Amino acid sequence: MSERMCPRCGERYSWIERHRRGDRVYLVAVHYLGTVYEGGKRKKRVRKCYLGPEDSYEYVTRTHGREGLVLRGAIDRDRALLYLDILISYLEHVELDRETASRLAGQFERAARYLKQLAEME
Repeated sequence: MSERMCPRCGERYSWIERHRRGDRVYLVAVHYLGTVYEGGKRKKRVRKCYLGPEDSYEYVTRTHGREGLVLRGAIDRDRALLYLDILISYLEHVELDRETASRLAGQFERAARYLKQLAEME
């Protein structure tokens, strides 16, 4: 993450903290806000944004096993594309009724129109 933009709040962060809980590591973006003096001592003022696990959400992923989804933390910038690929593969192997298929087609068409507009702006 060379840009140092927080995926949670969209602001620049100063550093990433790693917190170990058992065998899991969770990430937090730390936004340095400056220093203050309290009781004659200098203290850092920071704001923290939780970014999720370093690898993937273990418990929540279990409930999405049928779809093949492995849910990732906010630090993974490619997670939306990965989710989309997995869901498309899932749709190719599941039986859908006409109404659901029609609704999904409409949503994908709307997304395609929007993406084409973005691509043409460049």
